Amino acid sequence: MIEQDVIIQSGDIKLKGILCLPDGDGPFPVLLYVSGSGPIDRNENIPGLRLNNSKIIAHHLAQQYIASLRYDKRGVGDSGGDFYSASHSDLVDDAVACAQFLQHQTSIETEKIFVAGHSEGSIIATQVTIRQQNIAGIILLSPFCDEMESILMKQAQHLKSMVMGRKGLKALPWKFMTFLFDPTKAQMKLINKIKESNKPFIRFLGLQKVPANWFRELFTYSVMDVEQIYRQSNVPALLIGGSKDFQCDPCDVVKIENIYGGSAEAHIVENMSHLLRKEEEEPSVFNYRVQLKQTIMPEVLDLIDAWLQCQLSR
Repeated sequence: MIEQDVIIQSGDIKLKGILCLPDGDGPFPVLLYVSGSGPIDRNENIPGLRLNNSKIIAHHLAQQYIASLRYDKRGVGDSGGDFYSASHSDLVDDAVACAQFLQHQTSIETEKIFVAGHSEGSIIATQVTIRQQNIAGIILLSPFCDEMESILMKQAQHLKSMVMGRKGLKALPWKFMTFLFDPTKAQMKLINKIKESNKPFIRFLGLQKVPANWFRELFTYSVMDVEQIYRQSNVPALLIGGSKDFQCDPCDVVKIENIYGGSAEAHIVENMSHLLRKEEEEPSVFNYRVQLKQTIMPEVLDLIDAWLQCQLSR
């Protein structure tokens, strides 16, 4: 395969990314990968959490003669702009710009552009299909279909339960910290602070930098608004969730399948976490370090392969 550094113009922002092309003569079908939430680079990495999901999928697809584009979010890696001032709409605009970029590449089959999104990237990918014509299909990995405030509170409650459920002496400091700083109370305090602010970003607890614009926009999305986004998309869709995902409820995969505006194929992979890795224990953020030593579950790659080949044969 050949990996080319590319520049994508999104408004007045220059995004940097990698166009991964298979060996051989093109043009090739292509998959645009949209990462999940946070200051994530082209390989879906952030400090302390090196997933490499987009890179793994890109290199796997190249073996199937499918190209891919992955990119640094605005204000991350080599891309211009400021991530912490960006809104959700800004990130959608960036993904649309990437899809438009692909439609002008001679190495790409422009009628065979697919978009994949992980976590927040799933709802961004869906909006790309609504705004951009000639998208051949979408792949939604660990998608959600709920209000952002509800998701945040569920995650905080789950974190509290995980800490209090731990056993042994090593768990005592965590339980003590949870007693002093209740995750659910801290999460609600953060939500209220974001709502009360009109600044593009804020600092929480004096240290953590929080993209307030991004949160405030997503707070305005009701469940009906989120559902309407999925209803508006009519391109073929592959939905993949994990039974051990505590960040995005796997039940949302079935919910999206039932309301989706086009044909949808849904799968919930047993013992898969939000990281697309195998989780053999009870779902817990404390197991993420172990999971990062693994790669994406082969079931995910197999499902993507089978679905893409089915779409390409039509």
